[in-house]
Amino acid sequence: MKEKSADYIKASQELIQQARDEFAQGDFRQASEKAWGAAALGVKALAEERHWNHDSHGLLFDVIGQVSDEGRGRRVRAGFRAAHELHTNFYENWLEDYEVAESIATVTALLPELEQALRAGQPRFPPRTDRQHSRLQRLNSGRR
Repeated sequence: MKEKSADYIKASQELIQQARDEFAQGDFRQASEKAWGAAALGVKALAEERHWNHDSHGLLFDVIGQVSDEGRGRRVRAGFRAAHELHTNFYENWLEDYEVAESIATVTALLPELEQALRAGQPRFPPRTDRQHSRLQRLNSGRR
């Protein structure tokens, strides 16, 4: 594993713990943002390992779409959607406490999935649709 990927994983693990701590203290906004950060950094670790672009929200969704299409499916998409919902909650503060707790648990389950995908390496996955082809072009554009 590359050093930068390992750094992202370590930071991701620290942030999910901070999310749990913030939640326990009743700070649902900060818990939400920390869980989003944990998910985003987990995705960035995977992208970094595969030499993919990962410097925008859109590219993070592209990484999730690619990994999902490679066979990780609904769990990965659902985990990242929950993380994104928490990111929005940081700004809007509209989720109930139980919803924040459920989403943090979903993000917590996402992180090992991302680490498994990272350790498994990049499978051969020829794009089958124009959308998949475009996504891979965005992920590979400008990276060495």
